[in-house]
Amino acid sequence: MKKAYINLAITLLVVGLMVAGIVYLMNNSLFTVNWFETNYLNRVFAYQATTLVMSFVVILITGLQTRFQSIRLLKITRIDGEVMPEPWIGITKNNKDTWKKGGLNVAIIITVVTAVVIYFQVYRRGVIQSLSLGSFLMIILFALTNSFVEEITFRHTFASIVEYHELNPYISKALSAVVFGVAHYFGTPGKIPGVIMAAFIGWFLSKSIHETKGFFWAWLIHFLQDVVIMTALFLTSV
Repeated sequence: MKKAYINLAITLLVVGLMVAGIVYLMNNSLFTVNWFETNYLNRVFAYQATTLVMSFVVILITGLQTRFQSIRLLKITRIDGEVMPEPWIGITKNNKDTWKKGGLNVAIIITVVTAVVIYFQVYRRGVIQSLSLGSFLMIILFALTNSFVEEITFRHTFASIVEYHELNPYISKALSAVVFGVAHYFGTPGKIPGVIMAAFIGWFLSKSIHETKGFFWAWLIHFLQDVVIMTALFLTSV
């Protein structure tokens, strides 16, 4: 048990350093490119390339902590599993849904809610530029990498340690919710609504990893949110 808490402490440190790195890179690129049609895409490319490399370092550290059993939680072919009761959000013992059946429905609901929040926080600033097919395809790619990086940082780390040491899953759910929520105060969506929304999503996506023993739903749901958010930022950024 002592080793479990040592690993949790190490993981918190690693996640904290990763978050610090992410915050720094949001305003300070390690390199610059001029390959794309807008400054936004050029900045995001540099940020995504750097954080993607950092995420593989995090995967390695988590792997070393768990004798690489953590790699099993990265499988995207595990899309099914029993949805455990959560009465406070309406999932009771009578619920018969599985992740394979209900995961897509939840993904759509969360994405719609995100779109509404983004409308009030971002789109109301006014659209500055149009969206070409090429730019949208780049946004899709960046949404894939950004969601991967953040799922590794905020979900896979905590879930892997909890699963490896057979701890209560609510530990990683709580850690993911708190860290992910606080990290979004200055993000998009931001402020208190952003914190509440990110905390819930962090908790829910952690739940998906524990109950499917896989990465699919966490990555997919996060990816869909990032497509909405990054499209809005592109349209309203210089």
